[in-house]
Amino acid sequence: MATDPRRKASPQILDRVRSHAYATLTPQTAAVHHLGVVPRILAKGETLKLVDRRIKVPEDSVLVFEDQMPGANFGHPCRYLFHSTKDGSLLHTVEAMFPPEVADVALLPQFFHEPLAQPDLRPNIYAKFDWSKVARYPWLVDDNRFALLWTSQISNRRHVEDTELAYRILRHKFGFRASNIFVLCYNGTIDSTDFHGANIANWVGDGTAYQMQVTGSATKAHLQSTLTTISNRMNADSLLFVHTNNHGSPSGLCVDSSSVVTPAEWSTMLDGMSPFGTLVVTMEQCYSGAFLQPTLDHSKASRTSFASAVPADKVSAGAAHFDQWAQTWLEAVNGATAYGASLAHNPDTNANGRVSVREAFNYSDTYEYANVYDDPQYGDKPVGCGTQIYLTKAPTLADIIRAILSRYLLVDDHIVRHPIPDPPPDWSAKLLESLAVADALAQRFAAIDGRAVGELIEESARNAEAMAKAVNAQAAQRVRAPAKKAGAAKGRRR
Repeated sequence: MATDPRRKASPQILDRVRSHAYATLTPQTAAVHHLGVVPRILAKGETLKLVDRRIKVPEDSVLVFEDQMPGANFGHPCRYLFHSTKDGSLLHTVEAMFPPEVADVALLPQFFHEPLAQPDLRPNIYAKFDWSKVARYPWLVDDNRFALLWTSQISNRRHVEDTELAYRILRHKFGFRASNIFVLCYNGTIDSTDFHGANIANWVGDGTAYQMQVTGSATKAHLQSTLTTISNRMNADSLLFVHTNNHGSPSGLCVDSSSVVTPAEWSTMLDGMSPFGTLVVTMEQCYSGAFLQPTLDHSKASRTSFASAVPADKVSAGAAHFDQWAQTWLEAVNGATAYGASLAHNPDTNANGRVSVREAFNYSDTYEYANVYDDPQYGDKPVGCGTQIYLTKAPTLADIIRAILSRYLLVDDHIVRHPIPDPPPDWSAKLLESLAVADALAQRFAAIDGRAVGELIEESARNAEAMAKAVNAQAAQRVRAPAKKAGAAKGRRR
């Protein structure tokens, strides 16, 4: 961060400012409003850009920020109290919707009155979800799925934490290729308005370094160009997952201190895409429901699902870490919490082994972390299609059999073989019956394919052999890697 040229206010003046600011509260507002002072002197005439309005500093003054809806994302009602640099008295009051760090990160308030402060607590989990050991089944590797993850240039750390959770789930749970995930974050780096450097170096979920690869800064131009880039790579079978996680204004999705993406502009961006298969949109920001109908009306996808934290006229909730609705939705499709714990309830209500986007929404609507702000909204087109939309393609029977076979072949190469006697006559008869059924199925497949059964069996055998070799090669590589490290360490000791 650049050095702030503004002069520091003296401790004596800051004490008087705090006293005068607190005196403006009634007993009722004192119980629910937060006050924070900016310990710098703002010069007369300085302009603060706050998304939907600009505030001009009336006199050289010390600013106190009054948050009237603590625990909610911005924008929401708040006040700017400008105090005298001489005696701390109140000079001027301005209504606003965004905090001062939106205009300049150096203006982050130091809160001195927080009756509703949320504790910065992290769950203590014994058997955590290990991102490095998530099974990569063959059917999860699919070049035809894309994702666009967005935070604004005025986002808080919790928004970046939500986005990292989404990225890890897409990469590790669902096998999205890193090159197919586009992350537009802050100014092109992993940063925020309220925490910087070491305070945002590691992700809160498991304490490890952030994994998401930032594609570019969160600008309106980058949002448009990224949608165009993705559109040019998609076809009728493609899926696009879009997640926005930041602040919102009654006029739209926040970009920076002076601009938003309006629902009309979002509609135009969607109009510019080529037809494709499936669009899944989740929006967490305040007033995000304003994008529901425009998304359904202007999507070029054959199937579209939209979910948001709130309707068009409400603010959304935010915690010390993560935003409650986005966190709950993402945890539903993940099957574990952001901190690696098991879920208390099963989102897969139809017990088919996968969580649809509709099931994820239902889970988020029912089991979201407690707050007084969120009111989740949902829509899809064609109506009801969300029950059949998943972030991964369904495995075929052949996919599952190949996965099972590959693992048994690996086991077979590492066990001691013993002679196996011929099966007794009754077993032989049952096996021959099974062979007859399998042969009848093979004949039907051959008739559809236009080739002989023997040719198809030979091709399947070659495929199985190639897969077994690949699995064995990977296993051998894993065995050699520790031995190589041990040898290198032994050489260094010599």
